[in-house]
Amino acid sequence: MASEDKTLRFAPFSSFVNSSFWFKFADVKLEDDRLNEVTRHIWGYYSQSEKTNAVLIDCTSFNKSYDVCFSRCYCHGYHINKNTAEGFKNYDKSKLIKEYGSSIIRSIQNGEAVKDPSLLVTFVLLTYCDLKKYVFTYWFAFPALLQSQFYLGETPVKLDAILSSEQVKCVVVELSHLHSELPLNQKGFFCFCRKSQNISIFSLNDFISNLERNVNEFNVKDDVFWAFLDPCLLDEVPGWPLRNYLILLKHYCADAFRNEFKIVSLRGEASEWLDRSYIFSVRSSENVSLDLNNYDEFIGWQKNDKGKLHPKQINLSDDMDPKRLSSRAVTLNLKLVKWRLQPDLDLTIMENTSCLLLGAGTLGCSVARVLLAWGVKKITFVDSGVISYSNPARQSLYTFEDSTKALPKAVAAARALQLIHPGMDVTGEVLRIPIPGKESSDVDHVHKLTELIRKHDAVFLLTDSRESRWLPTVLCSYFNKIAITIALGYDSYLIMRHGISEQNCEEKLGCYFCNDVVAPGNSTVDRTLDQQCTVTRPGLSGIASSFGVELFVALLQHPKKGLAPGNSDSCLGKIPHSIRGFIADYEVMLPLTTSFNQCIACSSTIMKEYEREGENFLLKVFADRKYLEQITALSQYQLLDDQLDFPDSSDTDET
Repeated sequence: MASEDKTLRFAPFSSFVNSSFWFKFADVKLEDDRLNEVTRHIWGYYSQSEKTNAVLIDCTSFNKSYDVCFSRCYCHGYHINKNTAEGFKNYDKSKLIKEYGSSIIRSIQNGEAVKDPSLLVTFVLLTYCDLKKYVFTYWFAFPALLQSQFYLGETPVKLDAILSSEQVKCVVVELSHLHSELPLNQKGFFCFCRKSQNISIFSLNDFISNLERNVNEFNVKDDVFWAFLDPCLLDEVPGWPLRNYLILLKHYCADAFRNEFKIVSLRGEASEWLDRSYIFSVRSSENVSLDLNNYDEFIGWQKNDKGKLHPKQINLSDDMDPKRLSSRAVTLNLKLVKWRLQPDLDLTIMENTSCLLLGAGTLGCSVARVLLAWGVKKITFVDSGVISYSNPARQSLYTFEDSTKALPKAVAAARALQLIHPGMDVTGEVLRIPIPGKESSDVDHVHKLTELIRKHDAVFLLTDSRESRWLPTVLCSYFNKIAITIALGYDSYLIMRHGISEQNCEEKLGCYFCNDVVAPGNSTVDRTLDQQCTVTRPGLSGIASSFGVELFVALLQHPKKGLAPGNSDSCLGKIPHSIRGFIADYEVMLPLTTSFNQCIACSSTIMKEYEREGENFLLKVFADRKYLEQITALSQYQLLDDQLDFPDSSDTDET
C-alpha cells in the first residue's frame, strides 16, 4: 500500500497577477513605502469555479480586509519587496520559505488553523520593481512540508460511486446550501457526515473540538468525509491546498481515524460537484510519526513557464494608458526627492495649486516647464501676441512651424504643454491686459482678467512692460492671491513675491510697485527697437524663471503659504521676499522691503477705491495715469523715470 507508485501527488499552485495589482503596488511604493523594504500582509484567492489552478491577486489584495466573494476561497499572503535587483537575487529563499512554512505549522499546533482553515493556504510574494521602466520581477512560494507519508488507498472515484442516489441529491442540494452558511474562513476546508439518507456538515472547529463524541456517533471509516474546495484541473490528482490540510488531519485525528481519511475534492460550482468532484481514500503510514516540532524542510517555490525554479518578469510599460504612464513618470523625480532628501515635502499642494501665467514669452515658457516638473497640473496662459520668427530660438514651447502660421502664443503654449504632459489641465487665453493712461482699454478684457485671477491660486507676472503689471498687481492684492513677479534687464533680473493684504500692516511685504514713486506709463512710446524689446543675455531668462518657480514652491511649503514673513524658511530652505541677480559678476542679493503706504497698486487707498468704485475706478486710471498719483498723494515723491536704479523690465520678444 505504501509502494512508491501509490504515493499521493499534488498539483502545484500556479499564480495569476492582475495588472491592477502592479499599478496599485507602484502607488504604494512611491507614496508609502519609499525606501523601506516593507513586508506587507496581502490577500489572495483561489476558486474551484475559475477554471484555473491558481492563486489570484489584484488591486484589492492591498485592502485591510478581504473583499468578500462567496465563490472564492481567500488566502493569506505576504508581500516582500526589495529595493534593488541584487537584493532580490541574493535574498535567502530557503530561509524565507522555512519562515512562512513554520508559521503554518505553528498555526496547526496551536489550533489557529482549526479555527481559521484559510491559514493552511499561505503564499509569499517576493518582488523587485523598476518603476522607471515599469518592469516587475517576482516569485511566488506556496509553503508546504516536504513529506511523502500519504498514499492512495484506492483509485479515486466520483461521488456517486460511494454515495447513494438520495445522498448524491443531498450533496448537490443540501450540502451546497449548508456550505453557503459556513463562515467565510471555513468554506475552503470542512467536514460532512452521512447518516442514513441525511447529510450533516461541520466546520473543522466544530468537528475536531468534539472529536470523541462525533467519532462515537458516526462510522468514521465509511461516513465521515473531509472536504475541501479544490481548484485543481487535473483528473484524479488533488490540488495543493490538500497538502497542509492532511498535516492538520493527521495531527488531530490520526488515532481516531486509524490514519485513513476519505477526502472529497469539490470542484466547480455547486451544481457541478456531482460530475467533477472526486473522493480520495488517503492513508498515512502508522510507522511514521508526525513530530511537527522537528520539521524544518519546506517546498513550494513556483516554477516558471519552462518548468524551472526561477522568478518571473513582466513589463507593463506598453499595457499602461500612455497618459497615466506619463503622469507617473513626471512625478517620479519628486517622489524620489521626498523619499530621502525632503521627507516633509508636500507634493499634493503643488498638484492642487492652479497657476495663471500672464505672459507666454521667454519667461512664460520657461516658468511653465519648471512648474510642470514640480508637479503643478493646472496652468492657464494669458497673452495677446502671436509667434514671430525670432521667438522659437528663445521660447521653448514654440517651433518654426508655429511662427510661419503666426499662431497666438497663449494657445500654442497651452497646446505644446499638453503634448509634453497629456495629464495637464492647461488652457490659453488670448487677452490683452489693459494699462493705465490708455483710453482704449477694453472693459471685456478687464472682466476676463479679473475672473481669471479670482479663479486661480497663484499668478505669475511675466508681461512685457512695467505698466501691464499694474492691473494684475491690484487684482492679486485685492483677492489675496500669491503673486510672483519676474522681470529682466540686460544682465540682471528681479524676482519678487508680492505682499498679501491679509498680513498686518507692519509685516506686509511690498509689491512690484512699492519702490516706485511714479505712476506707470507706456514704456514703448518713443523708444527704438532695442528699447521696446527684451534685449538680454540668452541664459538670463532660464535662471530667473527657475529661481522664480523655486521661490514659489518654497512658499507653498510654508505653513502660512503666501502669508509667510519675508526671509522665512520652509523645508526647501529660505523664502526671500525678492531676489536681484546680476550675472555679469554672478552676484545675488535678497532685499526685503515692506509695503509703501502710498503705493499706486497695493496700498489701502487703492484697495478702498477699487472696492468702492470697482470698474469705474479702473476706467479713471485707464483714462489718466496721473489719477493714481492724485489719489495716493504721490506727487511729492515723484522722480524722473531715468533716475530709477533698476531699468524697465521687459519680456517682449519681437526682435
